Amino acid sequence: MIKKLKVKIFSSFMLLVFMLLIAGLMSIWELRNMNNSFSDVIDNNYQSIEHALKVIYALEREDSGILMVYLGDGSKGLSVIHAADSTIQKSMIEIKKNATEKGEEGVIKNIESEYRTYSALLDSAILNKTGTNEMVYKTLHNQFIKTKTEVNFLMELNQTSMYSKATEMHNRLYQTMMPGIVSIILAIIFALLLNFFISRYFVTPLHKLIDATKNYKPPLTNLNVTINSEDELKTLKIEIDNLIRRVLSYCKSE
Repeated sequence: MIKKLKVKIFSSFMLLVFMLLIAGLMSIWELRNMNNSFSDVIDNNYQSIEHALKVIYALEREDSGILMVYLGDGSKGLSVIHAADSTIQKSMIEIKKNATEKGEEGVIKNIESEYRTYSALLDSAILNKTGTNEMVYKTLHNQFIKTKTEVNFLMELNQTSMYSKATEMHNRLYQTMMPGIVSIILAIIFALLLNFFISRYFVTPLHKLIDATKNYKPPLTNLNVTINSEDELKTLKIEIDNLIRRVLSYCKSE
């Protein structure tokens, strides 16, 4: 069966296109998986950090509120304390929703425990404003520091996780690039092989036919050349031989 040259060349280029397509699909698939695996976790880390900052700000507002109470502005101080407590309660709910890191739930429990103690001391300080204000406030402030330290630890945990995920994404990005790099290398190798194929199975036989045609001398009945490929070039050689025989036959009949 004669294989047409255009089929051979077309098939070779289609194979090259197929290789590049596979590499592109692999890169897209890897990027999609990377996005799905990291985006939600990083978003949760960010949300936890944001709400932890709100808790710290609210704790500082409560600390300011108790000072207002001690300085005689009880109404405004209580208003500040109640608003800050509401903010902390809401933020802790959001922090629990976004808890994704190992050990984060334990840190959250520590924050809640320390804050309950702080709230109890805060209520006691509000009710007991005479005699031992300095001692009560000192105890309250120490508990404020403990609570704030736990919240800061939660922030550090999520910040470390975000940095770790960013580093991992950076490393995974190189892995995602590998199929593209490999495909380029393979495309170059394949292009060289394709050039060799075209040269050996198309250009070289064609030059042989040209040289044989130039060097043809009657009364030979065919060109002195061998074409091994089963394609149009061999068909051309056969038809040239047939033409030579017809011309010679015609010349003899004259």
